[in-house]
Amino acid sequence: MASHAEAPKGPVETPPPHTDAYMDMEARRAMWQGFGKNIQWQSMILMIVLGYATFTLTMGVPWIGAMIGFAAFGIIGGLLMNMGGAWIATVVGLCVLGLIIQALIWLGSAFM
Repeated sequence: MASHAEAPKGPVETPPPHTDAYMDMEARRAMWQGFGKNIQWQSMILMIVLGYATFTLTMGVPWIGAMIGFAAFGIIGGLLMNMGGAWIATVVGLCVLGLIIQALIWLGSAFM
């Protein structure tokens, strides 16, 4: 009768589902490194945008001075944290977007 028993499905050494053995450790490390990079980018963008808004709206700093200051802060901070060229391109893109928005504000005030 023992010969009619079903063969076990899967390997003999199958770990229980509550262990960490189902995920490759390199994949886990890559996941956490990606999570850290994501948080790093979000934090820096948030500091630049909120700092710029705070300086221009509440402290009366001219917008161009605040933009140059926070662009320098972003680029230097990105270089110190090894964020790469994509970060520098992002900061430059934010500055270009700020210039476009300021041009629209000037255009709107000229029509009033």
